[in-house]
Amino acid sequence: MTNNMITPFFANSIAKSGTHLMKQLLEGHPSLTHHAFIYPGHLDQLQDHKKTLSSLQQNSFANGHIFHSKEYVALFNELQLKQLFLYRDPRDIIVSYCYFFMRFPDHPYRRFFLENNLSIKERCLLFINGVDSETVRRPNIAVWYNKFLGWKNEPNVLPVSYESLVESPESQQQQLERIVNFFQLESNSNLINTRVEQMQANVDPKKSATFRKGQAGNWKQEFDKEVKEAFKAVGGDLLIQLGYEKDNEW
Repeated sequence: MTNNMITPFFANSIAKSGTHLMKQLLEGHPSLTHHAFIYPGHLDQLQDHKKTLSSLQQNSFANGHIFHSKEYVALFNELQLKQLFLYRDPRDIIVSYCYFFMRFPDHPYRRFFLENNLSIKERCLLFINGVDSETVRRPNIAVWYNKFLGWKNEPNVLPVSYESLVESPESQQQQLERIVNFFQLESNSNLINTRVEQMQANVDPKKSATFRKGQAGNWKQEFDKEVKEAFKAVGGDLLIQLGYEKDNEW
């Protein structure tokens, strides 16, 4: 066990962007303990979330999915909490949603999919364009994604892409070194490689209830021309802004 004293922090993520992978990586650090999971950052939750985040002790972190807003920015600034922000190609997030909700027998989306006999393609179009029914309500993918995206450019926030964590062991190692340095997870520079190896060794997909494939680019197998065009109409500019595409010729 290291004697390193670590200032608490928050690991934020857009849902289906590798939340559990990141949690396992962080828990692989021998000094770090997970404290709480909070979401989604509605303003009526602000005081409850302040109480939770204020209770973070040294050598602990919280994680969750928190919308970006000036009120939550002020809260993190007040508490002097650094933040990790995990994001992912929104096309892969859509595909993940299409399968993810089917795992939960009582989930409203699962019932909606089954009641309307929706194919995977139809589910993709639903999450791209949004839905407003009596039982499920969701904005289009660009509006949804932008509820979080403001964190990417805030000071004291380290943005990390999901793709950089799964592209290769070397790429993951580079990102973990960034994380270790940003949050000062190791005061002894000679031990940074050891900490990174410990974090990597802690990953076990079988321990994640929401793990499916853990890959990048699955949208290429699911999106046909119609789905691609629907996404470009709604989220083409978002992909360019995020750096996933240079233009709409994909």
